[in-house]
Amino acid sequence: MPLLDIDPLTGAVETMQYDHTTKSLQITRTENVDAILAANAASFNDGGEAWRGEGNDFWRVASIPLTTLFAWLQEFNKCRSADAMLQSPFENNDEWDRFIYGRLNSTDYRKLKTADVRI
Repeated sequence: MPLLDIDPLTGAVETMQYDHTTKSLQITRTENVDAILAANAASFNDGGEAWRGEGNDFWRVASIPLTTLFAWLQEFNKCRSADAMLQSPFENNDEWDRFIYGRLNSTDYRKLKTADVRI
């Protein structure tokens, strides 16, 4: 399986596999997120209010791996027209915000949260 790329920021690895019988190409991106999930669990379970910023004006309630965030963006864009697609997960868009909040409030993604709050 040939290596395509290694992301220096996230450590994500992209590989390519070509199946000659079906003539299909598959590109796979994998990222080890164990450290992120362990840090999230430690923050979630510490019982303190460390997730609240100084002055109570900024709250860190989740830490989402970039690979997951971009996969969510692809899913969000799947049902949208070409001109309505978001280009970045960091764009200011109310629908995208509701989509992300829904994911983070779901029990399926509780390991991404750093605090026991509902967003």
